[in-house]
Amino acid sequence: MVLSRFPKVTETYQLREITALERLGMSIELYAITHHDDGGPVQRDAVALDRRANYFGRISLEIIRAQLTWLRRNPSAYWGAWRWSLVTNRGAPDFLVRSFLLVPLAAAMALRMERDGIEHVHAHFATYPTHVALVVKMLTGLPYSFTGHAHDIQHRQDGLGDKIREAEFFFCCTEYGREQLRRLYGSVVEEKCVVVHHGVELDRYTMTPLPDDDGERAFRILCVATFEECKGHQYLIEATSRLVDRGVEVEVALVGGDPPRRSRHREDMIRLAAELGLGDRVRFVGKVAAEEVRRWIEWSDIGVLAACATAKGDKDGLPNVLTESLAMGRPVVSTTQEGTMELVVDGVNGLLVRTRDASALADAIERMRRDPAMRERMATAGRGIVERDHDVVANTRTLAGEYLRRVGRPAPDDSA
Repeated sequence: MVLSRFPKVTETYQLREITALERLGMSIELYAITHHDDGGPVQRDAVALDRRANYFGRISLEIIRAQLTWLRRNPSAYWGAWRWSLVTNRGAPDFLVRSFLLVPLAAAMALRMERDGIEHVHAHFATYPTHVALVVKMLTGLPYSFTGHAHDIQHRQDGLGDKIREAEFFFCCTEYGREQLRRLYGSVVEEKCVVVHHGVELDRYTMTPLPDDDGERAFRILCVATFEECKGHQYLIEATSRLVDRGVEVEVALVGGDPPRRSRHREDMIRLAAELGLGDRVRFVGKVAAEEVRRWIEWSDIGVLAACATAKGDKDGLPNVLTESLAMGRPVVSTTQEGTMELVVDGVNGLLVRTRDASALADAIERMRRDPAMRERMATAGRGIVERDHDVVANTRTLAGEYLRRVGRPAPDDSA
């Protein structure tokens, strides 16, 4: 399994999938492009994986020896990997520069994979990890698959057609994602793409009663998301200001931090909340591990994500915060984005409003506040939808069956 960064606390869906696959009896070796150690929290399930994961120094004897080995063993494949990387990414400067890391790294990974007897490579995200998987295939012939999530298939499509054609198969987490790719790349997507929704551990994200509400205390709103424009924090903060102006008492907890790339978005949102006079109503919690996320969900009355598309086309796929909130019996308010609508049914387990509309978002939150009976109905419906379609054990069994079917192995024992 090739990942961009590990152990990155925000990428819980990858961790859930890996641990669930291992519980099904699959033997997984973890390879990471970057050892993500920012001094922040680490998910409990990631600790043991981190100890045995494969990491590589940027400049090391192993990296240098790998280049020399492939130049000797298979020079045409080695130079072919360089040619593909540089030609394919010539229109994307950041991808082009990163190729000078990815090709040497993939050469070293390929040798370790041969040493460890790896039989199949799976990459999470269609960008850098799948770039590595494709180079490994060029050098060794090892088959690969990948999972496309959101931004990596929506607007970072340099070389994506080649990655799809060379893959044995690939997964998308939404029907919308598959349809986007089908329009771009045609029948090969229909042949190779399997849609498997993200899931949660139902035994950990257990349904809990909604907090007691006498109508007097502040209404508790939770948003769990990295501070990026596509998460819509701005509109939630502006909606909060509108609610306060209407006399609706609310308390908002924003759980999450900045993305790995340099960003001032969180600082901008802190400044916006201060400018709107919301300092005592909006709490910036920071990054936390899954155990604390669950405590925040239990604290909340509803989960909210004001997701939107950016000018570059970046948008969410299937947001974890919505699935996790619904699993624990919290109705949600979100926006009419395609991936979200595969989880949230307006009026059934939550309310949906158009994107970038703080006023409509405030209206939906106020409606939730005024109607506790509706929240109770939605809580029950939300848990039922997650149990039916977003159980990580059931969905990972689908993944495992697809892996094994495609490589000619028997399906895992259903009793595992």
